[in-house]
Amino acid sequence: MKSTNSGISRRHLLALGAAAPLAGMMSGVIRPAMAAGKTKLQFMYPVGVSGDINKIISGMIANFNAEHPDIEVEAVYAGSYDNTEQKVITSLGVGEPPALWLPINSALQTFLGLDALEDVTDLAKGDDIYQDFLPGFLNTCVSDDRLYGLPFQPSTPVLYYNKDAFRAAGITKAPDTWDELLETAKALAIRENGELKRWGLIIGGGWHDWMFECYCRQNELVPWQKDKVLFDRPEAIDALEFWVKMVEAGVMAPASTWQGSANDFMAGSTAMLYHSTGSLTNLRTSAPFDVGVAFMPKNKTYGAAQGGGPLMIAKNQTDTQKEASWTFARWMTNTQNQASWSKATGYLAVRKSSWESEEMQSYLQEVPAAKVALDQAAYAGAFLQVPGYHRVREYLKSALDRTLAGEIKPDVALKEAAASSNREIERILRRQKG
Repeated sequence: MKSTNSGISRRHLLALGAAAPLAGMMSGVIRPAMAAGKTKLQFMYPVGVSGDINKIISGMIANFNAEHPDIEVEAVYAGSYDNTEQKVITSLGVGEPPALWLPINSALQTFLGLDALEDVTDLAKGDDIYQDFLPGFLNTCVSDDRLYGLPFQPSTPVLYYNKDAFRAAGITKAPDTWDELLETAKALAIRENGELKRWGLIIGGGWHDWMFECYCRQNELVPWQKDKVLFDRPEAIDALEFWVKMVEAGVMAPASTWQGSANDFMAGSTAMLYHSTGSLTNLRTSAPFDVGVAFMPKNKTYGAAQGGGPLMIAKNQTDTQKEASWTFARWMTNTQNQASWSKATGYLAVRKSSWESEEMQSYLQEVPAAKVALDQAAYAGAFLQVPGYHRVREYLKSALDRTLAGEIKPDVALKEAAASSNREIERILRRQKG
């Protein structure tokens, strides 16, 4: 089942993507199908970062279909990660899931609880997956020592900064600690006649919970265990109190949207931005200024949570479709395609061989910032791997947003979020046992 390595340039991906129809614009239930002499698969995916990811994905699929005349993959764009998860769950409910889908890695326990995923451990052992995939990325697809997918677009947040604004303020390097972050943000925030002209910092909204887990890890706390969350621990409260400190200092935006925060950075409305490494190429090539990239500043240590997601294969489909699905997943994650995908987007290539390839080595010489997130991944772990993670995320996001808006104190908000989350986790675990 080894796939053919295929060179894919960003320009070629975009050209193919512009010509490839997007089936995801159609409503209704997903229906894997077989045609005479050809195996048809539907692949449901989200777009979680800024840029032209849609066209790039469609271009890759068009290339795969051209190389595999016995398989036809249909691209189903589902919107956000949350929308993708809900559409897949709906299709599972009627017994007609897509052949493959790309969720946030936190959804692993949710889909395992639905008995939805094909165990690909043996296929991976018969291939080069365990030898060549970076272990930290592969582990986001592992539960009880079994593999349930192939990582495709892992990411961590990084700190983007406006090098022109830094130079104008006489700042020579990116902040390395929380204290330095606050002082740098103070130096970069601009107000004229009492009116804000530029924030010092924006933490991309919509994914505050992901960013907050990174801050907890920077305080040497993984804020969850397999059967509970630890949002009410002192290390977590301290992290949120630091966020409040930056907001009260008038240097950090208390609220934003995910796409809006990226647009604000490119427009010069903020000098620093926490956002996904998957936005690297778009920010670097679209901003009218020189973009710097750095580790997220540390407190007790560096720390990050891995975002992005794996390619998961549906358990409820024919053996022929499963084999074709593995061929597609293996092709999307082969050495050459992962190198090209990483260059085109900023997502982290999942293979050692991709990073060692001549193409990537040349790219890293040209764009050293592309390696920042890979180096930071040494301090990263999986993001919020608990049952019912979707509702847990909402409890935490509400606590964070209400706190930053000044409606509630950090310790009270996080204790409420922890209590609500742990009740939800216990409910799901009782139901699964029963």
